[in-house]
Amino acid sequence: MNTDPNRFFDPTASMATEPDFSQFDSPEAMYLDAKKWGCEEELRALLCQDHKESHGDKLSIARDIAYEFAGAKNRNLAVDVFIHATGIAEFGAASLRDYARKHGCSHEWFRREAEAMRKRLNLPRLPTQRSEKVRTEHRLVNRRNHAG
Repeated sequence: MNTDPNRFFDPTASMATEPDFSQFDSPEAMYLDAKKWGCEEELRALLCQDHKESHGDKLSIARDIAYEFAGAKNRNLAVDVFIHATGIAEFGAASLRDYARKHGCSHEWFRREAEAMRKRLNLPRLPTQRSEKVRTEHRLVNRRNHAG
């Protein structure tokens, strides 16, 4: 009878096996979880901390845009919101109302989505955009005018 405790252990067999990562989430699932829990900025900071010196702002900007599109349920809508938020839409034939009509939403909802994206990407306010304070005042005046 063989009483050697290492009789079933083959050190070369354990070195040849590949690690199994199938139980871990995919990167997309991790990003969607972070977005759901409101931890997008922390995830971005963790993922980008090693790359700050290498390419600087250009890499950061590209990553931010990629995160916006990767997390979008409707990428066509996300691209149009991005085009509007950056001001590129001003050079084309599509207006805010045209984009809203194209995606089946109100122009105000589309404007708010573009404004939220502008803030997330830290884009400057466009010269043609009014501040939220001015927009609120105009809404109040319009309500009063339409109520009477």
